[in-house]
Amino acid sequence: MSRRVIGIAPAQPKARPQRCMPVDQQRSLAGRYPLWVKGLSLLAFTWAFLGWLNDAWFYQFDNSILLNRYTEYGLIVAFGIWRIAAEKNPYTRKRLMLLVANVAVLWWLIPWLFPFIEPYVGYLGVLPAFPSLHTPGTLTFFLVLAAVFLFGRRVICGWNCPCVGIREVVGFPFRQADHVPRGKWAWRLRHLKWLWFALYLGAMAAMVHPANNQTAGYLGFFALIVVLPYFATMLLSPWIGNRGYCRFLCPYGATFGLLNKAGAFRIDYAVDTCTQCGLCEKVCDMGIPVWQMGAATGKIDTTECMGCGRCVTECPTSSLAFHDVRTLLRPALRQDRAWLRRLADWTRPAPRWRAAGFALVLALALIGAWHYSGLIGSGAELISNLGALCGLPVSTW
Repeated sequence: MSRRVIGIAPAQPKARPQRCMPVDQQRSLAGRYPLWVKGLSLLAFTWAFLGWLNDAWFYQFDNSILLNRYTEYGLIVAFGIWRIAAEKNPYTRKRLMLLVANVAVLWWLIPWLFPFIEPYVGYLGVLPAFPSLHTPGTLTFFLVLAAVFLFGRRVICGWNCPCVGIREVVGFPFRQADHVPRGKWAWRLRHLKWLWFALYLGAMAAMVHPANNQTAGYLGFFALIVVLPYFATMLLSPWIGNRGYCRFLCPYGATFGLLNKAGAFRIDYAVDTCTQCGLCEKVCDMGIPVWQMGAATGKIDTTECMGCGRCVTECPTSSLAFHDVRTLLRPALRQDRAWLRRLADWTRPAPRWRAAGFALVLALALIGAWHYSGLIGSGAELISNLGALCGLPVSTW
């Protein structure tokens, strides 16, 4: 079967490619899990969906942590411990540790135990409790956009997104080739998300204007058409893989993907060393035709790449390397397989110091949230309007 993908020129004929490593030696491919494990994953997905339904509609059980919007984050932590222990790729294991820790502290503990309203601009419909990076106009929204522009979509989709997190850890048993759609038709389906992105732009426009029946109704409609497919695709994981929503429907991923293209992030490709073994495409959850795109353009520069690093760290010839703002500042830096795996080598002092610094930042975030949460209603309350925070005239808020 040809590997040709519409819109991507075929690679030039080369010498006979080396055989790919056996599946049992590939560290970023999921193993074959029994039905009871897959059933447990689907049960966890259902539990998360019921938690959201109870929190948004039914209001039962006194909003217990076992059945509300935070249920999803608790499941990410529980399954994340299993995934971190089972992961064989050292860089992916480190990424999962960052992802689970961020979800536990920033998305679960802070808004549940110490909620506070973060600075924002515009009409948002509801006050944005930190973190509200999916809400246009909040402080974290702008900070994340800047970070994605410099370092790529992995800043959020790889390290700090519960939407990715639950699919990464709970949905891991559905990463096998027979669950993940690939090929030309699946690659074309990625364009579906631009419809949701257009609706997202409409939501951004609605937030600029004062509240009225039309804007409130549209924001409610947008929330519904995002949330229902979000949970529905979890339950469809046996047929569309663990990343169906990220690949085909996520408007937020589309936003960050545009910054992938506009900013400094891409994956560099070395055509002279690539053997076209195809392993990079097999480990890519987003269905990107990695080596074909690299052979055609010399780089992987697409809105789809969420920067998980699996293709880079599994390339047997180190033909792939991350490129971001650090590469612009240090042209000699090559963020390839060896470099990424050194970052995850816990026998070296530098990774241990970075891990300690990261833990300190999360601890300070908890302490800061506790502080501001205790000041709500007092004269020392955190300023909620970005215009006031920046000292802008009232007329510009």
